[in-house]
Amino acid sequence: MRSSHLRATLLLLALLALAPAGAFAAGYVIVTTSAIRADSEMLVTFAAAKTARGFEVTIYDETDWGGAGLTNNAAAEALRGFLQSAYALNDFDYLLLIGDPRHWSGPIPMKRLYPRTTGAIGHGPPGYDPTCAFSQDMVPSDYYYAELDGDWDLDGDNLYGEFGEAFAAVGTSGDFGPGGIERDHEYAVGRIPVYGGTHYTQDVIDLDHILAKTIAYQHADPDSVAWRNSALVAAEGANRIFFGEAIRNDVLLPSGFSQVSRVYDADVCLADVPPSCDPTLTSTPEATTCTVPNVAAEWDATTPGLVTWFTHGGGWGAVSVMTAGEAPNRDDDHPVITFQASCLNSQPTTNNNVSYALLKNGAIATVGATEESHGPGSPVDLTSASHESGISGMAYHFMRRVGVDGQTVGDALMEIRRDQTLYGRCWYWQNFVGFNLYGDPEVSLYDTADVSVPSLGPAGLAALCLGLGLLGCAGAARSRRRDVA
Repeated sequence: MRSSHLRATLLLLALLALAPAGAFAAGYVIVTTSAIRADSEMLVTFAAAKTARGFEVTIYDETDWGGAGLTNNAAAEALRGFLQSAYALNDFDYLLLIGDPRHWSGPIPMKRLYPRTTGAIGHGPPGYDPTCAFSQDMVPSDYYYAELDGDWDLDGDNLYGEFGEAFAAVGTSGDFGPGGIERDHEYAVGRIPVYGGTHYTQDVIDLDHILAKTIAYQHADPDSVAWRNSALVAAEGANRIFFGEAIRNDVLLPSGFSQVSRVYDADVCLADVPPSCDPTLTSTPEATTCTVPNVAAEWDATTPGLVTWFTHGGGWGAVSVMTAGEAPNRDDDHPVITFQASCLNSQPTTNNNVSYALLKNGAIATVGATEESHGPGSPVDLTSASHESGISGMAYHFMRRVGVDGQTVGDALMEIRRDQTLYGRCWYWQNFVGFNLYGDPEVSLYDTADVSVPSLGPAGLAALCLGLGLLGCAGAARSRRRDVA
């Protein structure tokens, strides 16, 4: 057993010793494969840690829903159908998927969705009815498993998740309307990728590390987490400086963040006489050229709790900000929460995409796009209805929800999808579908051990102890059962 695994288990035992008898508070579902369930050294311990936090935890694998041998859409449909049945019987709040995200894989693939419906006519404010003038590309997404009530193929054309009304009088049909896609959700969903084939053995090792790291993050000594009250923002190109300034000056600093470091491409606009940066910079950024080494240096110098950026991207990384090759050099003892306002950072067909690479080392949770995403890439008001659902607006509101409101990462992403307007734009729907969470959806920036230990019934405690093979603990649970009989 890794030393980190042992520390997590000992921490769990301390929590269980304090847990009073009582009822469970909420539900947490883990969906994985039977192979991962058998091979992971930390999955049972992780589930027990969630129970100690007050959740009723259930673990399912493909044998529970007949998913063995299924791949692609057949696997996705079988899984969603099972989740619909499970949700009807249980009060679940969070869903963690652990498995291969590639859409052609199984039994837990991302769902193939087609959000940009070419020719569909949207309905924004009066007089603004934009036409979707984009190609209708496939976008892998876990959003499909979060919203369980609606028919995501309401128009019956086998293209799931299409923007637009199913019975539109003008333009191409979509999957919105009565009985169709609902932007509300049943679960907050996150995923820890575990790829199959030659990557499987190492990915299970990495999974166990991520699970142990998550337990430690959520139960840290409250005197040891002041570093989380800081952030790093990076913007490639002077046209994107507005993004970092809005998050720094309007969201994080007014809420009491101790530091918000900036890495911008500002050297040229600052050299103009007078300086031409838009918006005007009231102080000089920590770095005035946005490069991967400058971002890494500022990250190392400040140990931020939150990191966000705005630039072009791919599965390999984010232009001038971060690469999958740089991720192993990050400080994994101070893991960050990210929102990566770039295209393709979470591309599931790239098995070491930068979002997953950071989750393995340097981050506790990462939000990135599985496909092409949409800006805008010039100064705008990120609180306005017309821009809050561009990727820079999503990052702005995610930072507010996580850093200021204290929401979990899963709730923050799901409520952005639910509450923020599409403004009649199919490309904003592509953003909502394409941005996905890697990591535990129940993680919060403010998680520490200094919380009231949730209730835990003696039967549940005994089951946990037996699951961990801890006979002495199981005996204590039996004594607790006698005490409350």
